[in-house]
Amino acid sequence: MKTIAVDAMGGDFAPIEIIKGAIRAKENNINVVLCGDENLIYPYLGSHEIPVYHYPEIISMNDDPIKSVRSKKNSSIVGCMKLVEENKAQAVFSAGSTGATLLSAISVLGKQKNVIRPSVASVLPSPSGNVILLDSGSSLDVKPKILYQYAVMGSKLFEILFGKENPRIGLLNNGEEETKGRDIEKAAYKLLQNSSLNFIGNVEGRDFAKDSVDVFVTDGFTGNIVLKTMEGTAKLQLDFISKSLKENLFKPLLLPVKKSLQPVKDKLNPDNTNASYLLGVNGVVIIGHGSSNEIATYNGIKFTDNALRKEFIAKFSSAYMDL
Repeated sequence: MKTIAVDAMGGDFAPIEIIKGAIRAKENNINVVLCGDENLIYPYLGSHEIPVYHYPEIISMNDDPIKSVRSKKNSSIVGCMKLVEENKAQAVFSAGSTGATLLSAISVLGKQKNVIRPSVASVLPSPSGNVILLDSGSSLDVKPKILYQYAVMGSKLFEILFGKENPRIGLLNNGEEETKGRDIEKAAYKLLQNSSLNFIGNVEGRDFAKDSVDVFVTDGFTGNIVLKTMEGTAKLQLDFISKSLKENLFKPLLLPVKKSLQPVKDKLNPDNTNASYLLGVNGVVIIGHGSSNEIATYNGIKFTDNALRKEFIAKFSSAYMDL
């Protein structure tokens, strides 16, 4: 059985919520190990038999990722990567610092051949099922060739996850016209237009609510803002709907109506998806939300297990040959 190394010290509610999520995963037959300060982990494990690897240093959300990865060789996230390097684990899940996860993965596992910069790819709900957004947080300042590489990565990921060949690629921009955007978008547009990808052109933020594209490509700064804006908007809309139902609906109808809306609520709840792929490194690395609770951690570990089962890293090697 393949093993997932869980960063027990990463995230706003670590270690307790991360440990509880790992315990739930273990109870559902997912093989996990925990990396972190054993003195902080064991009190929450109780009688649960999950192996713990002692890496007592912590890289917080406020730490400088570059300095921290270099100086804290015994941090929990670096420890997770070492376990994969040593084949003691086959994947990593962390809800800690995205920058530290990215840099430790590059430092310990290395980048895949031809990749300029790895990318964080997020799977989001859409009218037709799912879409992929990348980059959603790894590189704030990129060049046109990197956006082209992101499109290649996203296209291959969508194909592997959802079985759709030649998925539609859109370049996120402030207008649909070819002349829109900054110099980087204009140059990237030309690269994508002349590629073998199924590039449909520029797309806008409102296209996330349409069935017009499968993969949205942008820089990490824009992508991360889009991701968190969508999460906040979804919560706001659900709160508005809930309040309106309570104030305006005949009380006996409230419960059945709320039950009928539960599938929508579940689909929009980030705790139920809660993970992004780190593409372009030599290993399966999945990044969860910094605010991950027990349920979000468990779902993120399930997400990681699914990536292992699909063997998507091995399937990516052919895609990267074209980068």
